[in-house]
Amino acid sequence: MKNESLYIRVIELALKYPEGFTFSDIIDNRELNLEGWKRNIFDRYFLNACQRYHHNNNTIGETIFLFIVGNKDKHDSPENKYLLTFEAEFTFIDYLELKFARQNAKEAKTLSIWAIVLSAIAILVSALIPFIIAHEVTQSVMIDKNQFQEIRNLIELDKK
Repeated sequence: MKNESLYIRVIELALKYPEGFTFSDIIDNRELNLEGWKRNIFDRYFLNACQRYHHNNNTIGETIFLFIVGNKDKHDSPENKYLLTFEAEFTFIDYLELKFARQNAKEAKTLSIWAIVLSAIAILVSALIPFIIAHEVTQSVMIDKNQFQEIRNLIELDKK
């Protein structure tokens, strides 16, 4: 989880609270360790979620959170409950699909390299087999003078 972006880590954490999460569940989470500008970004997301709810306008501010219940005038109130927006959840699903696709692409690349190596080996083996057979299996046939004379006599008899 440490290699993923902060945005993805926050969404993943928020999804662990299906009944809703509070301001402190995200902001004060030790895994996320939000400090300075990171804390300010998500504090702004919570504030924008409350402003959207208060003004009944989903175009106010940018946020990944959705205010559900509590004190809409104080975004960091411990009684407030939030959920992720549908957009944030779909972004996370897209991320998981991309991650899965990348993993599959890596596996496909590995398998294709193995297939190329095996094909090269098969080509070499198929090229060497006739030479091996010619050297090891093929027998030399020798006809001595008597056999040659008998065959010649048979051919002359056929002609008559």
